[in-house]
Parts: sequence; structure tokens; C-alpha cells
Amino acid sequence: MILPYFMFCTEMGADLYQLKDGRFQIITKGKITPLMIGYGYTLVEKKFAEYLEHLNLPRLEIEDAIIYDPIDKNETTTHRQLKIGQHFSADIIRDIDLEGERLLLMNNRHVFASPKLKKRFEDSDFDYLRFSVGLSEFAG
Repeated sequence: MILPYFMFCTEMGADLYQLKDGRFQIITKGKITPLMIGYGYTLVEKKFAEYLEHLNLPRLEIEDAIIYDPIDKNETTTHRQLKIGQHFSADIIRDIDLEGERLLLMNNRHVFASPKLKKRFEDSDFDYLRFSVGLSEFAG
């Protein structure tokens, strides 16, 4: 059975919250990492966003993002937001169409890649990306 791959970053970063003005405010102590995923957002460094744009993946929009640090009042524009249009829930993970290269979003929080896209990412220079098959990372 073919399953999607859960995608995550080797580095733990700060948690963010999207403000009404669209900026992403840092809400927990931590650093800004190349891949930042939380409820309702997926932010990636600009280099990775440019890479994704060239792939022309289905149901993926990429927009500018601003990360705001309320302590020092700095705004960072090193990232872009991924808006992933293919959503699923854990109960249908075995029924997802995984043909070709695509990103998927589970429960508006967890990013998954199709097997072909995972392979492409592994062959890229983005060494901070890690993968686990299906829901294995969520067990226990």
C-alpha cells in the first residue's frame, strides 16, 4: 500500500500565530527555522519556496509572509507561506490519490508529500527536511 510521507524539519522553531493583518507573530521562545509548520500555517524559507514554484505543484499557492517578533518589534521577510489545497483526515490516508508530485495537508496542521515528491526532496539540497511514512510519527 502506498502512503504519503509526513514532512517535518530537523530543527525545532518558535510557534507562530497569524494576526488579523496577515503577519505571523512569534508566540513561543525559539528560533526562526527554514520550515515552520503549525496549526493553519506552513512557512518555508524563500529558497525552498522558489524551488517549489518551479515544480508547479497542483493545488499549491505560495504567498509572501512576514514573521513578527513582538519583543523586539522586528519583522522578518525571509519566508513565504504555502497554501496547500489538498486536505485530508487520518481516517482516509489509505484512500488518497498519490499520483505524481503533490503536497497534502492533514488536519490543517501536518504536511505530507507524495512518494515521488518525497524522493525529489531527498535528492535536493534541502537537508533540513525529514520524512516518515504515513502516520508512523504519530504512533504512541
